[in-house]
Amino acid sequence: MEGSARREAGRIRVTAELIQVSDQAQLWAETYERELSGILALQSEVGRRVSGSLALRLLPAEQTRLARARAVNPEAYEAYIKGSYEWKKMTPADVDTAQRYFELALEKDPSYAPAYEGLAWVWAMRQQMQVTLAREAGPKAKAAALRAIALDEDSAGAHEALAMVLGWTDWNWAGAEPEWRRALELDPNAANTQAYYAHFLTVTGRTGEAIPYAERALELDPFNALFKGMYAMVLFFDRRYDDAIAAAHAAMALQPDIAPAHGALEDSLFAKNMRAEYIAFMKTLMANDPERLELLERSLAQGGWEGYHRAFADYRAARYQFGKGVGALGIADRYMRAGAPDLALNWLEKSYEEHDPNLPYGVRSPLYDPVRSDPRFQDLLRRMNLPQ
Repeated sequence: MEGSARREAGRIRVTAELIQVSDQAQLWAETYERELSGILALQSEVGRRVSGSLALRLLPAEQTRLARARAVNPEAYEAYIKGSYEWKKMTPADVDTAQRYFELALEKDPSYAPAYEGLAWVWAMRQQMQVTLAREAGPKAKAAALRAIALDEDSAGAHEALAMVLGWTDWNWAGAEPEWRRALELDPNAANTQAYYAHFLTVTGRTGEAIPYAERALELDPFNALFKGMYAMVLFFDRRYDDAIAAAHAAMALQPDIAPAHGALEDSLFAKNMRAEYIAFMKTLMANDPERLELLERSLAQGGWEGYHRAFADYRAARYQFGKGVGALGIADRYMRAGAPDLALNWLEKSYEEHDPNLPYGVRSPLYDPVRSDPRFQDLLRRMNLPQ
């Protein structure tokens, strides 16, 4: 199926055609012109016409879902689209912008479920970036996701938002799985669902299953920097370090400050013992922080590779304040790199106390392979409801 969409003011024109791949014969073609407020009904109409041209038989539930398409306030829809674009940049300022767009969408249409889905992601991102404590952000994310489902039970995005909260906020991985499956069933072509389900599979110990979903997300949205960075992370957890490095660079080419790509690149360079490349990358990240850059140069000169990692671990540990942006997990990571696993385990415990949504990633990282059989580490996995 091929097509195009053009918009002028409050009207939209959609051209769609169905082509047989083997001989490029056109099986069906149609052009539609509607008010933008009828976009969902138009999607339903195109779906019915395509299924009819292929002699497909829609299930009763599918027919009901297509028939239930409600009118959309064009301004609410546009605000939602802009908000969805902003939060995926994963910077605090962009997440703030996204929230304003989602709230604008709800001003235009208070019953617009996708805007509540967006607000769930806003609070989830703030929690993950440690801008907001989990005990504050988690309940707000969950309330928004549940409100979205209450407004539209058949919204794939609403089930995805709830799955995300159940997993990374509640650590209820068993409860999250059916919600992911429901979201994929409702919309198998949602790139965001594919990308985040891949991460769900990764943190629950099924990295091999995760790869196809991460790759499918990029097929659906090939120029999305976040999804490329997330793909790099999955490759790192799968111990495909060279591929992870390449994917991280591809993500950073689209958006230099994309956080998942930074983490995947740093960890992969360390795993491959590419010391020169690792230091060069860290200098790039510290370019606007003279204090940390000076510490890097001094610790390398005084203690070499191991001394550098220990100095940075101690530096971050001395500045640690619960909920103030210097997460305990990052300190644990640096003590592991410095060859101090006992201290790393202590800081992992602090990360558990923070209820850091990044901790499920941390405990799956190859960085912690040296302590994976430690009883303290195994007990941590048990308390996080993660498979051992």
